[in-house]
Amino acid sequence: MRALGHAMKFYCEKAGFIIAFSIPFIIALAIPSLVSGPTFIAIGGVFLRTGSIPEISPPEAAVMLFSYLVSMFLISESIVAITLMVKSKRTLTNPTTEVLGALRKYGVTVFMAYTLAASLILIAQLLTFEFEFRSILLPILTLLISLGVMFVPQAMVIDGMRLGRAIEASFSVAKNKFADLLLWMLVGALMLTVSELIFLLLPHPFGSYLVLLVNSLFVIPFLVIYQAHIYMKKYGLAH
Repeated sequence: MRALGHAMKFYCEKAGFIIAFSIPFIIALAIPSLVSGPTFIAIGGVFLRTGSIPEISPPEAAVMLFSYLVSMFLISESIVAITLMVKSKRTLTNPTTEVLGALRKYGVTVFMAYTLAASLILIAQLLTFEFEFRSILLPILTLLISLGVMFVPQAMVIDGMRLGRAIEASFSVAKNKFADLLLWMLVGALMLTVSELIFLLLPHPFGSYLVLLVNSLFVIPFLVIYQAHIYMKKYGLAH
Protein backbone atom coordinates (compact mmCIF):
# COMPACT_ATOMS: atom_id res chain seq x y z
CA MET A 1 0.00 0.00 0.00
CA ARG A 2 2.92 2.35 0.66
CA ALA A 3 4.02 2.07 -2.96
CA LEU A 4 0.52 3.11 -4.02
CA GLY A 5 0.59 6.07 -1.63
CA HIS A 6 4.02 7.15 -2.88
CA ALA A 7 2.80 6.89 -6.48
CA MET A 8 -0.23 9.09 -5.77
CA LYS A 9 1.90 11.66 -3.97
CA PHE A 10 4.50 11.68 -6.74
CA TYR A 11 1.91 12.21 -9.46
CA CYS A 12 0.37 15.14 -7.58
CA GLU A 13 3.77 16.74 -6.94
CA LYS A 14 5.05 16.34 -10.49
CA ALA A 15 1.77 16.53 -12.42
CA GLY A 16 2.97 19.23 -14.80
CA PHE A 17 6.11 17.37 -15.84
CA ILE A 18 4.28 14.04 -16.01
CA ILE A 19 1.59 15.44 -18.29
CA ALA A 20 4.28 16.93 -20.54
CA PHE A 21 6.09 13.58 -20.79
CA SER A 22 2.75 11.82 -21.34
CA ILE A 23 1.72 13.75 -24.45
CA PRO A 24 3.30 11.07 -26.71
CA PHE A 25 0.84 8.60 -25.14
CA ILE A 26 -2.00 10.54 -26.81
CA ILE A 27 -0.40 10.15 -30.22
CA ALA A 28 0.55 6.54 -29.55
CA LEU A 29 -2.98 5.52 -28.56
CA ALA A 30 -4.57 7.48 -31.41
CA ILE A 31 -2.42 6.03 -34.20
CA PRO A 32 -3.74 2.42 -34.18
CA SER A 33 -7.36 3.54 -34.04
CA LEU A 34 -6.83 5.76 -37.10
CA VAL A 35 -5.30 2.98 -39.19
CA SER A 36 -7.75 0.81 -41.10
CA GLY A 37 -7.47 -2.81 -40.03
CA PRO A 38 -9.11 -5.72 -38.18
CA THR A 39 -8.99 -4.03 -34.79
CA PHE A 40 -11.46 -3.22 -32.04
CA ILE A 41 -11.39 -0.84 -29.08
CA ALA A 42 -11.99 -2.06 -25.52
CA ILE A 43 -11.10 -0.69 -22.04
CA GLY A 44 -9.15 2.11 -23.64
CA GLY A 45 -6.95 -0.08 -25.82
CA VAL A 46 -6.81 -1.20 -29.43
CA PHE A 47 -6.80 -4.96 -30.03
CA LEU A 48 -6.22 -7.09 -33.12
CA ARG A 49 -8.75 -9.66 -34.37
CA THR A 50 -6.40 -12.54 -35.13
CA GLY A 51 -9.12 -14.39 -37.04
CA SER A 52 -9.16 -11.58 -39.63
CA ILE A 53 -5.40 -11.57 -40.27
CA PRO A 54 -5.67 -13.71 -43.45
CA GLU A 55 -7.93 -11.04 -44.97
CA ILE A 56 -5.26 -8.32 -44.69
CA SER A 57 -3.49 -7.40 -47.93
CA PRO A 58 0.33 -6.90 -47.95
CA PRO A 59 0.07 -3.08 -48.25
CA GLU A 60 -2.44 -2.96 -45.39
CA ALA A 61 -0.20 -5.19 -43.30
CA ALA A 62 2.79 -2.92 -43.95
CA VAL A 63 0.86 0.21 -42.95
CA MET A 64 -0.48 -1.50 -39.82
CA LEU A 65 2.96 -2.76 -38.83
CA PHE A 66 4.56 0.65 -39.29
CA SER A 67 1.83 2.42 -37.31
CA TYR A 68 2.02 -0.04 -34.44
CA LEU A 69 5.82 0.22 -34.31
CA VAL A 70 5.64 4.02 -34.18
CA SER A 71 2.98 3.80 -31.48
CA MET A 72 5.02 1.36 -29.42
CA PHE A 73 8.17 3.48 -29.75
CA LEU A 74 6.38 6.58 -28.46
CA ILE A 75 5.01 4.58 -25.53
CA SER A 76 8.49 3.25 -24.74
CA GLU A 77 10.02 6.73 -24.78
CA SER A 78 7.39 8.14 -22.43
CA ILE A 79 7.66 5.22 -20.01
CA VAL A 80 11.43 5.65 -19.84
CA ALA A 81 11.13 9.40 -19.25
CA ILE A 82 8.57 9.00 -16.45
CA THR A 83 10.57 6.20 -14.82
CA LEU A 84 13.66 8.40 -14.93
CA MET A 85 11.73 11.09 -13.06
CA VAL A 86 10.75 8.60 -10.36
CA LYS A 87 14.34 7.43 -10.03
CA SER A 88 15.65 10.96 -9.53
CA LYS A 89 12.99 11.66 -6.88
CA ARG A 90 13.18 8.41 -4.90
CA THR A 91 16.98 8.20 -4.86
CA LEU A 92 17.27 11.91 -3.98
CA THR A 93 19.53 12.49 -6.97
CA ASN A 94 19.27 14.55 -10.12
CA PRO A 95 19.42 12.99 -13.57
CA THR A 96 22.93 13.60 -14.89
CA THR A 97 23.76 14.70 -18.42
CA GLU A 98 24.99 11.17 -19.07
CA VAL A 99 21.68 9.63 -17.99
CA LEU A 100 19.64 12.15 -19.97
CA GLY A 101 21.83 11.42 -22.97
CA ALA A 102 21.11 7.72 -22.52
CA LEU A 103 17.35 8.32 -22.56
CA ARG A 104 17.20 7.44 -26.25
CA LYS A 105 19.18 4.25 -25.67
CA TYR A 106 16.83 3.13 -22.89
CA GLY A 107 13.83 3.97 -25.05
CA VAL A 108 15.11 1.91 -27.98
CA THR A 109 15.88 -1.08 -25.77
CA VAL A 110 12.50 -0.95 -24.04
CA PHE A 111 10.91 -0.64 -27.48
CA MET A 112 12.75 -3.81 -28.53
CA ALA A 113 11.51 -5.62 -25.41
CA TYR A 114 7.89 -4.57 -26.00
CA THR A 115 8.11 -5.47 -29.69
CA LEU A 116 9.46 -8.90 -28.80
CA ALA A 117 6.69 -9.43 -26.25
CA ALA A 118 3.98 -8.31 -28.70
CA SER A 119 5.40 -10.63 -31.36
CA LEU A 120 5.44 -13.59 -28.97
CA ILE A 121 1.84 -12.90 -27.92
CA LEU A 122 0.78 -12.70 -31.57
CA ILE A 123 2.57 -15.99 -32.31
CA ALA A 124 0.85 -17.58 -29.31
CA GLN A 125 -2.52 -16.34 -30.60
CA LEU A 126 -1.90 -17.82 -34.03
CA LEU A 127 -0.52 -21.15 -32.78
CA THR A 128 -3.43 -21.68 -30.39
CA PHE A 129 -6.12 -20.41 -32.78
CA GLU A 130 -7.72 -23.84 -33.27
CA PHE A 131 -6.43 -25.37 -30.05
CA GLU A 132 -9.09 -27.04 -27.92
CA PHE A 133 -7.96 -25.45 -24.65
CA ARG A 134 -7.11 -22.04 -26.17
CA SER A 135 -9.24 -20.16 -23.63
CA ILE A 136 -7.04 -21.56 -20.85
CA LEU A 137 -3.62 -21.79 -22.48
CA LEU A 138 -3.53 -18.41 -24.25
CA PRO A 139 -4.16 -16.28 -21.12
CA ILE A 140 -1.44 -18.20 -19.28
CA LEU A 141 1.07 -17.68 -22.10
CA THR A 142 0.12 -14.02 -22.38
CA LEU A 143 0.55 -13.52 -18.64
CA LEU A 144 4.00 -15.15 -18.63
CA ILE A 145 5.16 -13.04 -21.57
CA SER A 146 3.78 -9.89 -19.95
CA LEU A 147 5.53 -10.62 -16.65
CA GLY A 148 8.79 -10.91 -18.57
CA VAL A 149 8.60 -7.27 -19.65
CA MET A 150 6.52 -5.85 -16.79
CA PHE A 151 9.50 -4.33 -14.94
CA VAL A 152 12.00 -4.17 -17.80
CA PRO A 153 11.91 -0.32 -18.08
CA GLN A 154 12.45 0.03 -14.33
CA ALA A 155 15.32 -2.48 -14.30
CA MET A 156 17.04 -0.67 -17.16
CA VAL A 157 16.52 2.92 -16.04
CA ILE A 158 16.95 2.43 -12.29
CA ASP A 159 19.63 -0.27 -12.27
CA GLY A 160 21.14 0.15 -15.73
CA MET A 161 20.58 -3.52 -16.62
CA ARG A 162 20.88 -4.94 -20.10
CA LEU A 163 17.81 -6.43 -21.74
CA GLY A 164 18.45 -10.07 -20.82
CA ARG A 165 19.19 -9.26 -17.19
CA ALA A 166 16.23 -6.86 -17.06
CA ILE A 167 13.87 -9.63 -18.18
CA GLU A 168 15.20 -11.87 -15.39
CA ALA A 169 14.75 -9.03 -12.90
CA SER A 170 11.19 -8.50 -14.12
CA PHE A 171 10.26 -12.10 -13.35
CA SER A 172 12.05 -11.86 -9.99
CA VAL A 173 10.23 -8.68 -8.90
CA ALA A 174 6.89 -10.09 -10.08
CA LYS A 175 7.52 -13.17 -7.92
CA ASN A 176 8.85 -11.40 -4.83
CA LYS A 177 6.36 -8.51 -4.94
CA PHE A 178 3.38 -10.57 -6.08
CA ALA A 179 0.96 -8.97 -3.60
CA ASP A 180 1.97 -5.50 -4.82
CA LEU A 181 1.59 -6.65 -8.41
CA LEU A 182 -1.92 -7.94 -7.72
CA LEU A 183 -2.87 -4.61 -6.16
CA TRP A 184 -1.37 -2.84 -9.19
CA MET A 185 -3.58 -4.96 -11.46
CA LEU A 186 -6.66 -4.22 -9.36
CA VAL A 187 -5.96 -0.49 -9.37
CA GLY A 188 -5.35 -0.57 -13.11
CA ALA A 189 -8.56 -2.53 -13.73
CA LEU A 190 -10.53 -0.06 -11.60
CA MET A 191 -9.09 2.96 -13.39
CA LEU A 192 -9.76 1.46 -16.82
CA THR A 193 -13.30 0.54 -15.76
CA VAL A 194 -14.00 4.13 -14.73
CA SER A 195 -12.49 5.28 -18.02
CA GLU A 196 -14.72 2.87 -19.95
CA LEU A 197 -17.78 4.18 -18.09
CA ILE A 198 -16.93 7.66 -19.33
CA PHE A 199 -16.86 6.26 -22.86
CA LEU A 200 -20.26 4.60 -22.42
CA LEU A 201 -22.00 7.53 -20.72
CA LEU A 202 -20.84 10.40 -22.92
CA PRO A 203 -21.99 10.94 -26.52
CA HIS A 204 -19.79 9.83 -29.40
CA PRO A 205 -17.21 11.03 -30.38
CA PHE A 206 -16.72 13.29 -27.34
CA GLY A 207 -16.54 10.29 -25.01
CA SER A 208 -13.85 8.65 -27.15
CA TYR A 209 -11.67 11.77 -27.12
CA LEU A 210 -12.07 12.27 -23.39
CA VAL A 211 -11.19 8.62 -22.66
CA LEU A 212 -8.09 8.99 -24.84
CA LEU A 213 -6.99 12.00 -22.80
CA VAL A 214 -7.77 10.36 -19.44
CA ASN A 215 -5.89 7.18 -20.32
CA SER A 216 -2.94 9.04 -21.83
CA LEU A 217 -2.44 11.75 -19.22
CA PHE A 218 -3.51 9.99 -16.04
CA VAL A 219 -4.14 6.23 -16.17
CA ILE A 220 -1.04 5.04 -18.04
CA PRO A 221 1.42 7.52 -16.43
CA PHE A 222 0.12 6.73 -12.95
CA LEU A 223 0.45 2.98 -13.50
CA VAL A 224 4.01 3.49 -14.77
CA ILE A 225 4.85 5.52 -11.66
CA TYR A 226 3.23 2.87 -9.47
CA GLN A 227 5.31 0.17 -11.19
CA ALA A 228 8.51 2.08 -10.52
CA HIS A 229 7.71 2.39 -6.82
CA ILE A 230 6.92 -1.33 -6.58
CA TYR A 231 10.26 -2.11 -8.24
CA MET A 232 12.18 0.17 -5.89
CA LYS A 233 10.70 -1.51 -2.81
CA LYS A 234 13.43 -4.13 -3.14
CA TYR A 235 15.87 -1.43 -1.99
CA GLY A 236 13.63 -0.24 0.82
CA LEU A 237 13.45 3.19 -0.85
CA ALA A 238 9.67 3.13 -0.94
CA HIS A 239 9.28 2.55 2.81
